[in-house]
Amino acid sequence: MSKKKRIIYAVIGTLVTVVIISVVLAVIVSINKPDVIQLSDSDSDTEIIEATVKTATEEGMSIPLEDLQPEIEDVINEVKKSVGGEWSVYIVIPKTGDVLSINQKKMQAASVIKLCVMCKAYEEYDELKKEYSDYYDVDELMKDMIVISDNEAADTIIKMLGRGDYKEGLRKVNEFCKENGLTNTVMGRLMSMEDNVNDNYTTSEDMGKLMHMIYEGEFDHSKEMLHLLGKQDRKLKIPAGVPANVRTANKTGELEDVQNDVAIVYTKYPYIISVMADGVSDYQIPIDAVVDISRVTYDYIFEKEEEATWTIE
Repeated sequence: MSKKKRIIYAVIGTLVTVVIISVVLAVIVSINKPDVIQLSDSDSDTEIIEATVKTATEEGMSIPLEDLQPEIEDVINEVKKSVGGEWSVYIVIPKTGDVLSINQKKMQAASVIKLCVMCKAYEEYDELKKEYSDYYDVDELMKDMIVISDNEAADTIIKMLGRGDYKEGLRKVNEFCKENGLTNTVMGRLMSMEDNVNDNYTTSEDMGKLMHMIYEGEFDHSKEMLHLLGKQDRKLKIPAGVPANVRTANKTGELEDVQNDVAIVYTKYPYIISVMADGVSDYQIPIDAVVDISRVTYDYIFEKEEEATWTIE
């Protein structure tokens, strides 16, 4: 055999070996990788919903959450020993209708109230764009308010809703809450305003229900809202409690003694989880507890999903 032929055969052999190794590794990864929806940043939020809906068709399926409650309460009881405070959790799985609600009461909303501001602003989106195009970039303000939780952007949007009168803007946000059944949510002040009498309050259930409505596409601009929430810059709470390859969309909020977060977690059957802690005496410990609540919730729901029998469309 000539030297030239030996070289050619050696190259071909090497390429074949590389291909075989690549295939084997791909199979190993696919076997061990959690069965979750994988989407790149270029995927639209409409595609996220469609992908999860098409994953399986349930036949009276349920993921009972009663057994999850003691696990979450164990986390809450343990953290209250060190930082105290009131803790509240709300979880809903939209496709099955299963719900878990723990300790519902009004608490300081912090920046999760911006979900309400966002929804009301998108309700008047076309008018705001037309009236304020010479002064503000409405899309940029919305992005700053949600993605980086900028208070100044939120206050500007509220004033725009009131056509310069922030009290009228707050009234419109509160009107939106009442019209959509968020009966325990009230916005009493601007985000940058200090007011010991009129504060912003909500419940984990109200915020969970609002996120549920956005997820279900009940508002004209739900797709844009999901896109912004998916780009959230602050992912140290609920998103930190799920595997890195699981996509989330969330809105967080915090004050000196408050740690809140509400999120959509895109598993086989996406679920919405809202956690609120008010009156806590530390900063990092409550955050870690929210992460723990998120983790036990994900582990429980993922295990139940794996146990279920799925009918693929």
